[in-house]
Amino acid sequence: MHCTLLIPDLLPPADTGSGLYDGLATPALSAALARGDTVKSPSVSSHEWLCEHFGIARQHDYPLAALMAKADGTDPGRECWFCAEPVEVRIGRDRLTIARRIDSYTPGETSALLTAFNAHFNTDGLKFVASQRSHWYVHTPDVPDVATTPLDEALNRSVDHHLPRGTQAIAWHRVMNEAQMILHAHPVNEAREARGAAVANSIWLWGGGTAPSSAQTTFSSTWGGHHPVAALSAAAGIAHHALPATANDWLATATEGHHLVVCDTTAAALRAGYLDGWRANVETLDRDWTRPLVSALKKNQLAALTLVSCNRDSLLTTQLTAASRW
Repeated sequence: MHCTLLIPDLLPPADTGSGLYDGLATPALSAALARGDTVKSPSVSSHEWLCEHFGIARQHDYPLAALMAKADGTDPGRECWFCAEPVEVRIGRDRLTIARRIDSYTPGETSALLTAFNAHFNTDGLKFVASQRSHWYVHTPDVPDVATTPLDEALNRSVDHHLPRGTQAIAWHRVMNEAQMILHAHPVNEAREARGAAVANSIWLWGGGTAPSSAQTTFSSTWGGHHPVAALSAAAGIAHHALPATANDWLATATEGHHLVVCDTTAAALRAGYLDGWRANVETLDRDWTRPLVSALKKNQLAALTLVSCNRDSLLTTQLTAASRW
């Protein structure tokens, strides 16, 4: 059995500073990275890495929105789909940032908001849909020349530096700006504000493209990683599972094959600016995942363990076998 453990932002970007590592207790991770065969490659995002390992070609973007909509039970046809995430944008001293994704809208609230979007954008040929209450999409018959930034990568970073880009980018900036005005004045948001509920004041567009005809991968199953991983797994015809609490739980469940396990708690904490949370999550990852998996290698429960870490600086791929402990 082979386990590939994908850990976005296991290592913070260099500009974060080295102080984060002071006193960090990660004996299993440190030993694994030191003893395994490590290859350093140019940086790719976790979404890029996943799409490449599922045989999904880049269009202007990697077309994750169409795959996610299909996994949600919607036929994307041959139209171009984007995720249209409801988000909270905050005004800082010198920049706008995306603070968080708002996923608490009820189906009724979502329906009312998207009805307003569709009435406004009808002449632009845009159609907003929500296949589940927390998954909003927009699709159009034309494929625009724009590239976008996944929401996970844009969180707590400057909005201006991550807006859609390309020859038709201005038109899509307008869509986002006009969506902000609709959200600001809509009775659904006024009612939510009155009762102190979280409110989306913008949408974030990403993952644009048409649905690919197929996906292929060497993985026999996937674990964790939320909706994009589940959508890629569905496209490739393999099972996707929720992430178990620990590697020991996973080892008790997994069967023979090559399994992809995605642990993204470190990335979530780092992108939220929660540095103490990043440290705590790395130490938990060391204790609950790396240590049991390395132990499984020594006991021949695993034939190989691959650790994949990506950040804004680089991609590190570390291969370990039972012999690596020597």
